[in-house]
Amino acid sequence: MRLFQRSPEPWEVVDCRAIDPVPTYDQKELEGMQITRVSSAPMHRTYVIDLKHEADLRQAVKCARQKLMQELSEKEYNLLLTEGWSVSHLRRGQSHRAEVRYTARPAHAVTANTRTPEPPFLAMLR
Repeated sequence: MRLFQRSPEPWEVVDCRAIDPVPTYDQKELEGMQITRVSSAPMHRTYVIDLKHEADLRQAVKCARQKLMQELSEKEYNLLLTEGWSVSHLRRGQSHRAEVRYTARPAHAVTANTRTPEPPFLAMLR
């Protein structure tokens, strides 16, 4: 008698959205900051986030940004000069998942009162 293990059902791609990296701050804001260090290259990170509801894609992008900022703070960066993201909405049965690829150019500014904007173009995910 031969037993075999049933392979799990694959994740189905429901939707994909992407935003190319765009500047986070305008020229006036940049002039008011004391930027001491800028990363030589953009950083790319991919995060897989399980969703409670399929409408949580905006929260998934915000969560990915927060995780990236935590990682960057360990390298003593405290702001992002450019930001972009792509998100793939995946489904398997009743489960939903988001794969978020976040791209950003980190920098360090001495200025303590820099605003932290939301990720760009989140309204696309409604």
